[in-house]
Amino acid sequence: MTGEDHYYNIGEKLKLSIENLYKNNEYLLTQIEEGIKEQSKTNPIVGYQGVQGSFGEEATITYFGEGNARFIAHEEFEDIFEALKTGTIDYGVVPIENSSAGEVLEVYDLMIKHNIYIVGEQVIKIEQNLLGLKGASLEGLREVYSKSEALSQSKGFLRAHKHIEEKPYVNTAMASQFVAKSNDMTKAAIGSKRAAKLYGLEVLKENIHFNDSNCTRFIVLAKNMNITEACDKISIVFNTSHTSGALYHILGHFAYNGLNLLKIQSRPLQEKTWHYFFFADLEGNLQDANVLIALGKVQEQSEYFKILGNYKSHDQEG
Repeated sequence: MTGEDHYYNIGEKLKLSIENLYKNNEYLLTQIEEGIKEQSKTNPIVGYQGVQGSFGEEATITYFGEGNARFIAHEEFEDIFEALKTGTIDYGVVPIENSSAGEVLEVYDLMIKHNIYIVGEQVIKIEQNLLGLKGASLEGLREVYSKSEALSQSKGFLRAHKHIEEKPYVNTAMASQFVAKSNDMTKAAIGSKRAAKLYGLEVLKENIHFNDSNCTRFIVLAKNMNITEACDKISIVFNTSHTSGALYHILGHFAYNGLNLLKIQSRPLQEKTWHYFFFADLEGNLQDANVLIALGKVQEQSEYFKILGNYKSHDQEG
C-alpha cells in the first residue's frame, strides 16, 4: 500500500465517522443550511415595542443606524412576533434582560411560542431620569409613572422620597407621553433625556438609577436565521426528562466539546408542574464541528430542543 492509498483510507474512515455522527441530525443540519443561505435585508422595515423616546427605539436606531431602515412602533412585545410572521416587518427589536432588574420573562415565553430567530443583539446603557412638567418641583410630586423595571432600577431614589407613589406603566416613553398630556404638576415619569426632549418635559433629577453600569440587552429578531462567519454566539432552548442528573449530563456536552456556556435561564412549562424549559447562550458558530457534536447530543437527550439563533455578540463588535 502506498502512502497515498494509506492517506485515502484514513480520509474515508474519517468521512464515514463524521457522517455517522450527524446522520440522526438532519433537522439540525437543515436549519443551519437555511441560515447560511439567508441574506441580510437592505433598507429593512424594523419594529420595536413602545413609542418614540423609548429605550427600545434607541436600541433599534443604534443597531440599524438612522437613514438605513424604516422604524415602526408596536404596542406589545407579541405584536413584534406577529408582524415578523406576517412579513409586515423584516426585523424586530425587543429587550431580553437588564443588568439590574433581570430577565424580561415575557420575551422568553414568546420565543417558545413563536418560530422566530435571534439574528443580532444590542446593549444599551440605561440612564433613568425623573421627568416632569416645566415648573414642577420634586417636593410637589405625588405620583411617578414608568415601566416596572425602571421603577425597580430607581428604588433607592424612590425610597428616599416616599411622598411619591409609584405607578407602573407600559414603558418609560409612554409614561413620559402620558405625564406630558396630563398637564398635572403632581405627576412625573421616569425615563430618558431623549423622551423629555420629545415630549416637552423637564429633567427634575438626573441619573436616579442606583446602578451606574445599568444596561439592557436587546435582541434583534427575524423570521429566519442568518449565519455568517462573524457569528460567535448561539442561543438554544431545551427541556429534559424529569430524572436525576438529566440537566447535568446535557450541560456536560458543552464542556466536553470545549464550548463556553455564557448563561442559562429556566422557565416553567405551563402544562407540566415542576418541569422547565432551559434557555442557554454559548459561544460558538453553528458551522463548527465541535458545536454540531455538542448540540446533536443535547438534541438527542432533550424532550424538546430548538436553536434560537446564531449571531454576532455585542461584546465582540468593534
